[in-house]
Amino acid sequence: MDNSGDNGNPEREQFIKQFDAGQYLKQLRGDRSLASICKLIKVTPAHLSEIERGRMPSDHLISTFAKVYEVEEDGLFRRWGKIPILTKDEILARKSLQRILTDISHNRRLTDEEKDGLYDNMYELYRSFIEQKNQEEGI
Repeated sequence: MDNSGDNGNPEREQFIKQFDAGQYLKQLRGDRSLASICKLIKVTPAHLSEIERGRMPSDHLISTFAKVYEVEEDGLFRRWGKIPILTKDEILARKSLQRILTDISHNRRLTDEEKDGLYDNMYELYRSFIEQKNQEEGI
């Protein structure tokens, strides 16, 4: 679906994301019947059809789709514009991460570009830390 010119309308952008994600699911299903997939994921054919036409599935169902279709779970969550379950769990478990994200998101003095720069710097710090750890462990 062409989504050019939809900037500024978050609801429409989300609808397009959901529609595109549903179409992707339909592609993953391929020649398999709705009924055969529904048995695996334990939903009705009508429900799966609605999802393939743009209805938002639950997080649990997205996770199940990833397993059934053997695709990366994080990528499937991103297609729907949702945060992967493991990422949510990590945010909920780490008070310091919640504090950082809250402080950055509420700081009105920072532009979106500056916020993105901070997040990029945090990621680079993480990658550098992992690289050093791998070297120390001989990996």
